Amino acid sequence: MPFRQPHHLVVALCLGLAAPGPASAHEPASPDPRSEIVYHVSIGAPGEVPLVAVNGGPGFDHSYLVNEPVWKEMSARRQIIFYDQRGTGKSPPARSPDDMTVDGMVRDLEALRQALKVERIDLLGHSFGGIISMAYAARYPRHVAHLVLVGSGAAKPAEHEFLFDKLYPDIVATIPPDSSPAGQMGCIAIDAYDRMSYYDQRNRALESGDPGTFSQQVCTEVMLDAMKVDLYPALATLDIPTLVINGRFDANVSPTVAYKISQTIPGARLVYFERSGHSPQVEEPEKFALEVERFLAGSVRR
Repeated sequence: MPFRQPHHLVVALCLGLAAPGPASAHEPASPDPRSEIVYHVSIGAPGEVPLVAVNGGPGFDHSYLVNEPVWKEMSARRQIIFYDQRGTGKSPPARSPDDMTVDGMVRDLEALRQALKVERIDLLGHSFGGIISMAYAARYPRHVAHLVLVGSGAAKPAEHEFLFDKLYPDIVATIPPDSSPAGQMGCIAIDAYDRMSYYDQRNRALESGDPGTFSQQVCTEVMLDAMKVDLYPALATLDIPTLVINGRFDANVSPTVAYKISQTIPGARLVYFERSGHSPQVEEPEKFALEVERFLAGSVRR
């Protein structure tokens, strides 16, 4: 999915995409204690359980997410950690092809948790960050106190559903085809996708600050791996309090995707934001902060 600014899940739109191979059953190995820690920033006062926010992409750094105004209010009550995924922003580059996989992203997130010296984290994933968050929760459930998925990509990315052509057929018709590997994986920046990502186009002006950087190479390599992933079987046995949030008019992530995730994770709560597209935290920030804060203040299953 090509995008001009880093607000979104990146998954192939092309109808000609080859069918992916079977889902990988490989689990990531424990992080190497000598491994480099991804670059991260913290806002708010440290507490027992920090909220780690995982931005979308893949290939974007954390800038777009940390610059959204809603976090300033929320950080008055909790510590929030943002980080650059490997190969993006100020984080180290990939050391091997295995780093540019969903498992590699999970290993880096676990290494970050260990560096923070906390036993558990609250985990919030936006867009493709939701896929990383689900994969981490499935691999390390005892280290996740709460799981929040915001406009998350499908737990099986090869089956992800978009609504671009349904809601914006006139705009989609203007996008030229791209048969390159990056184009096939949706890793090409095109202004049109930013225009299709809001419930109200006037809300584009609410985005502020540095939009950050984008690595086409990271995007392409990680997406090639993600197309082989199926997290649904693992999610069906997950015992973590989970909140699933989706914009009712999210063209990037069809509401059907959020519904299936919420129906798969036992006890998950689903909230649709009726005046939002792909970023409810931008278009309905007050409701977003209220829903997330109430959820995080709730009980934790053990």
